[in-house]
Formats: sequence, structure tokens, C-alpha cells
Amino acid sequence: MKLFRRTYLLFTMLAAVACERAKPPARTDSAAPKAVVARDSATAVPRNWDESAGPVLLVAAETPTHAFVLLPDSASSASEIANLPHPASVTLFGRSGTVQTAELPGVTDSGACVIATLSAAPPPRPWSVGFLGGVVSPLTMDSTESISHADSLTLVTGATRLASALPNDSAGRFSGLPFVVRGLWRFTLPDGPQVVIATLVRQINQEATPLQERTLLFAERVSSDTTLSTAYTERSYGDEETIETRDILAAALLGATKTPAVVLSRDFGDSIAYALIERGAGGRWRARWTSARRHC
Repeated sequence: MKLFRRTYLLFTMLAAVACERAKPPARTDSAAPKAVVARDSATAVPRNWDESAGPVLLVAAETPTHAFVLLPDSASSASEIANLPHPASVTLFGRSGTVQTAELPGVTDSGACVIATLSAAPPPRPWSVGFLGGVVSPLTMDSTESISHADSLTLVTGATRLASALPNDSAGRFSGLPFVVRGLWRFTLPDGPQVVIATLVRQINQEATPLQERTLLFAERVSSDTTLSTAYTERSYGDEETIETRDILAAALLGATKTPAVVLSRDFGDSIAYALIERGAGGRWRARWTSARRHC
């Protein structure tokens, strides 16, 4: 009930903020704007896996003792799967920064949906993503449920204003419609800025085929300032039953250079893919890698 009241207040306040969009949002940044990478869901997906994260990505399946095994290249052959070390020690990360270790047996199935059973004592607790080898360390990430009410309102307001400043679809169908924040996460980079990630939705309520616009927004702010600035965006449009839905699984630092990265899922209704979004020079985030869609 407490979570429901908080969510209701957030959405109510968000609608009030969105109604002010008749006026262009004032820019309060004192620094020069940074280049922002924007990606439409219709563009080609990148396949450039970061090898410092190891040879595979593990994603939690229905239970903590089972994992989907994703190879960086969907065209990888059975021989490449056979070359994976077995058994192998894997590291499992949770969204809150928790770390567990487990053992991954040999993976022999080269099908589109490889599921492996993990073994450990005690058995693994809930986790989000896992890595085999590589140089990866987790970043603790807060979500809406763990952020204070006051901070949530501030972040929702900031994310909504940034999303309102993004270009509308070419037909202008969603112009003027209020945003609803569906997900909100934040984490702080070592000796760096705070990163805020939000997923926002706008909807056209047509009786036959309701249409939605879904926005993924990465924003940053330095510790000495409360102003958020946009660092990366993705937008998709379509039927609410099949439109791409994104969820943040974990944040981590990759390789000797400790490159900040976020692992997210892309749910298309009848299939799902996973992506790696990395932070590069100048605080610019980019889509580094996206897996093939999986129908399982």
C-alpha cells in the first residue's frame, strides 16, 4: 500500500508537470551542452560486444539456479560454445550491487535458447546478470522503490522535462500528451557524476489500437549541481501490445579502464533481446551491443 501511494503521487505530480509543456522548457545548465546520442528503435542494432566482459552474458531465467547463456554473436558455431571453459566459475550481479559466485557446467546446446543450471553452496539467490571471466565489477543501483519520496519527485520532474525537450514523432501525434514514468534508476560513478535512467510512456487512447511512445533516457548530474543533462536516448512508437519495452538489469564497470556500462532487456512482446550501453569519452553513452531476439 505504501508503494502504491508513492507511485500514485509520482504519477499525479508527473501529469501536472507534463501539462506545462505548452512552454518550451527553460535550459538551466551553465555548462555547454554535451553531444547526445539518440537511437530510434527502427535503426540497425550494433553487434560489437565488449570482450572485457568475458565470452558470454548470463541472464537470470525463471529461477536463480537457471541462466540463459548468450553468446556475443548470434551466428556463433557449436564449436565456439564447446570451447567455453567447463565447468567454469561465474560471477552473478544483482541490480542493487550484490555479488555471488556459482559454477556453470559445460554448455553443449547451440540452440537459440541455451539454459544452463548453476550450482553453488548455498544455492544462488535472486540475481540479474552474470559473467564468465572478464574484468567486471558491479555498481550499486537504486530504483524507485528504494529512493526517498522527495528524491523521486525531483528525479521524475527532471526526467520529464528532459523527455519533453526531445523531438516528437514526425507526425506529431504525441505532442502535448503527458508523460508517465514507468521506471527510474540511479547510480553514481566512482569519482564521477550521478547517472539517472528513466523509462517514460505517452499514450494515444484509441479504442481499437492504442498507440504508445516509449522513451529510454540516460541523464547525468555532477555532485555540485542538481541539474540533469541528457546523455543518451532511445524512442520507439507502436501498438502497446508489441512496442519495445526496456528494463534495466544491472550497471557495472568493465575492463582495466573501468568503462561504465548498463545491461538492459528489450521486450518486444513475442521475443526479447539484451543490450549493453556503454559510457564513452565526454560522458556520451552509446549502444555498444544488442543480442539477437530470443523467442523463449
